[in-house]
Amino acid sequence: MERVKATVVSNERVQPAMWKLGIRYDSLVREPRAARFLMVGFPGRTDPLLPRPFSVSDCLQDGEGPLTELLYKPMGKATNLMTTLRPGDGLNVLGLLGNGFPAPAPGKRPVLLAGGIGNAPFAFQVRELLAGPYREKASEITLFLAGRTATEIYIQPWVRTSGITIVEVTDDGSRGEAGRITDALRRRLPMLGPIEGFACGPTPMLRALKTMAEEHGFPCHLSTEELMACGYGVCNACVVESAHDRGTYIKSCHEGPVFECREIIP
Repeated sequence: MERVKATVVSNERVQPAMWKLGIRYDSLVREPRAARFLMVGFPGRTDPLLPRPFSVSDCLQDGEGPLTELLYKPMGKATNLMTTLRPGDGLNVLGLLGNGFPAPAPGKRPVLLAGGIGNAPFAFQVRELLAGPYREKASEITLFLAGRTATEIYIQPWVRTSGITIVEVTDDGSRGEAGRITDALRRRLPMLGPIEGFACGPTPMLRALKTMAEEHGFPCHLSTEELMACGYGVCNACVVESAHDRGTYIKSCHEGPVFECREIIP
């Protein structure tokens, strides 16, 4: 797989702490699956030198051709530089990489669990589910959107009007329910029936969901957010510890980034 140049179509702030970047890149022909990712770099720059990984948030065809959307939060040199991108600018892109979320098992209600910028992969997962087994059952998909405050709550507007069930949770109660995502999920477990979890967010959230899934006996797939330098298994920078063989580490870019929660120690 080689890096190709993608052109910026749009770049907008969608929340005070969150941006959405649209690039002319065809993820649809590259075996898309929610939580697969791209390595994105800046042509002609040596600082930052290395590309950065970004989960594909959505991929679709608009009136001009294939479009891939990335959600990002300005936190460091690369993501702050991304806020300066304008339509027509070029980026170096490698991917799609990684494994992505599996399809839900029959008889399990899909519960999507997003923490902060961990909301990135879920627009496309909703698109996948609505194009497949949940075409006529949108309300059975439950999406939890969690953040420290209201400025960290976002999902693409079309998802909000798709008919799925959305639960918003903030640590400070500034939007939706007050508390943590695990609190909101625990309150609903008796009503949801058999579920299968799909989660992306900060490591403490993934740890808490792993504990909860093991306690209540439901499968839960965790999309890890490890630092990466290559994205395809060479640099060993993105390892996570195996739960089956303590002290053994797994490459999240190659075997992951998605793992069933019983496979790893996040």
